[in-house]
Amino acid sequence: MKLLYWGELGLLYYVVDAFTETKFGGNPAGVVIHENLDKEFMQKFAAEVRFSETAFIKKIDNKNFEIKFFTPTSQVELCGHATIASFKALLDSHAIEDNNTYFIRTLAGTLSVEMNQSIIMMEQAEPKLGKIFDDYDYLSDLFKIDKNQIGDFNLVPQAASTGLWDIMLPIKTKDALYALNPDFKELAEYTKINLVGGVHAFTLDTKEGISESRNFCPRYGIDEEAATGTSNGALTYYLFNNHVLNKFNQDYSFLQGYSMGRPSKIVTKLINKNNPRVMVGGKAIIITKGKLY
Repeated sequence: MKLLYWGELGLLYYVVDAFTETKFGGNPAGVVIHENLDKEFMQKFAAEVRFSETAFIKKIDNKNFEIKFFTPTSQVELCGHATIASFKALLDSHAIEDNNTYFIRTLAGTLSVEMNQSIIMMEQAEPKLGKIFDDYDYLSDLFKIDKNQIGDFNLVPQAASTGLWDIMLPIKTKDALYALNPDFKELAEYTKINLVGGVHAFTLDTKEGISESRNFCPRYGIDEEAATGTSNGALTYYLFNNHVLNKFNQDYSFLQGYSMGRPSKIVTKLINKNNPRVMVGGKAIIITKGKLY
């Protein structure tokens, strides 16, 4: 396949559903392939289209790309589903080839992206664990659930990151997970004070996959998201440190978006046993594409 010269692509705009093979499943993202847009335009465009994240891709050379991510209200360091969407768009535009490895420059660092039979797997930033949140009375009031439903076995609410900080919130049952009804204004303030992006609530009470989750990020204008790659990457590392997951170079499946009617499947993988890192990925489907004027 002939790779196109970047200038031949023009200014392309895509809408892509990531972490799904079904139209209108997964998590939609806007993707703009550009040469030299400024940040002011990017932010205004992201606010105009109002996806949870819109990615703006600029080619550096045949193996390297710069990607910037914007919510409707602000720029963020990294976004998993928008990266998956971006590489689906790049593949469609013939800017890249399948079965190759590429590199993206982000605010979270330079990370690798692997293409393998149209499955897109992206390396996450260095995994980290942070503060434990043990005020169960406050959390139960914030999410309007019985505090006895918070925590599972030895799992406790804790901040984790593979590029973006989220609070991992273990919930005992699937019914309790679906019943979460947060006060979004208060949650936005709580996450801002605690220097995290949002809350990734999850349960191990599932017959399929490792867990099912719901992700809340009102601080950045996203009340709930159908598929969150970076958060499930952080959850993978959190579960590894809590001895729930222990195998490297094995695919793990995580479910999200089912409570929203947008079923999503996120695949993660632990790599590099001596210095653990996390890969996150899945498939994507293009909904529409066109030129941006």
